[in-house]
Amino acid sequence: MPSRLRRCLLLLVLPALVAGCGGSGGGDASTSTLLKDTFAGDKTVKSGKLDVSLGVQAQGLPSLTGPLAFKLAGPFTSIGSGKLPKFDFDLDIAAGGQTVKAGAVSLGDTGYLKFGGQTYSVDKALFDQFKNGYEKSQKQSKGSSGGASFKALGVNPGTWLTNARKVGKADVGGTETFHITSGVNVQRFLADVNTLLSKAKNLGGSSAQGVPQGLSPAVQSTIERSVKSAQVDVYTGVDDHALRRLALSVSLAVPKDAQKTAGGLKSGELRFDLTIADLNKAQAINAPAGARPFSELQSQIAALQGGSGSSSSASSSASASGTATTPSGSAPSAYLDCVQKAGSDLAQVQKCASLVNGG
Repeated sequence: MPSRLRRCLLLLVLPALVAGCGGSGGGDASTSTLLKDTFAGDKTVKSGKLDVSLGVQAQGLPSLTGPLAFKLAGPFTSIGSGKLPKFDFDLDIAAGGQTVKAGAVSLGDTGYLKFGGQTYSVDKALFDQFKNGYEKSQKQSKGSSGGASFKALGVNPGTWLTNARKVGKADVGGTETFHITSGVNVQRFLADVNTLLSKAKNLGGSSAQGVPQGLSPAVQSTIERSVKSAQVDVYTGVDDHALRRLALSVSLAVPKDAQKTAGGLKSGELRFDLTIADLNKAQAINAPAGARPFSELQSQIAALQGGSGSSSSASSSASASGTATTPSGSAPSAYLDCVQKAGSDLAQVQKCASLVNGG
């Protein structure tokens, strides 16, 4: 079974783990109190609609000639403390005029993968492996609330936010929130990145063999030297101090002496945005209709990776499966128009990913 298929479930569920954070009561609290409450993890988020986007712009990398946009969205709901939640996530990736459409569904005891417009039943052994890895990880890192949270993952944004200040209020998904903006202590931020990578490795077990266990000291040093600016915007509920949105923006300029070890990267920009809507409201997550056997997906992926030994065979398999990769000439016109108008504006390119499925 291709390792990337096993890692798909792992990578899709991680944002849902991070989504579960909250805090205590409302009021016009101080910035420090708001941040402490928001990231304390003492109130479990049981359900909601997750929307995560990631945009990357890099100069000097041969493998990335234009902006990359990633979007994951869908409902999730808890089925009990420490248990794998139910979720139905759609994943859209847009890069270089090409699009990828995928996703995953968990009903708690069974799972499905979405690929190329078709849904496939996940092999029970694979799903159980992922589920057991998740629940083991939750047990090992169980926070005071027993729920999924930044704290349960060993991550504490409060330690790497610098000079945080309230800048007003904003509506996020119909909820009034306090808007807090902050700088970033890069060294402490990278320490939490290492913690997350370690959790991901433990969560996926053998299925996460392609996930790095952490950043080497040399890589961390290069990143720290390369960060020109970094900003985090936190939106927390006025009444409940529960996270509704977190946005991270990082700008890089790699020193000349480090560009070779950075694969040729000269400069770059990264934008990450996580939003939670309909917090703790009921979510309907059902088994998808018409799911195909998982073995069909394995065969099609193998053919697309060249397992059939001929480009014509791979092309035939791609056509039969409704492949998720679409040449630029066949990509949704709205998406192509959006990317063309966006040019090198990463923020705009990031928004274009939502048009992959005609959204």
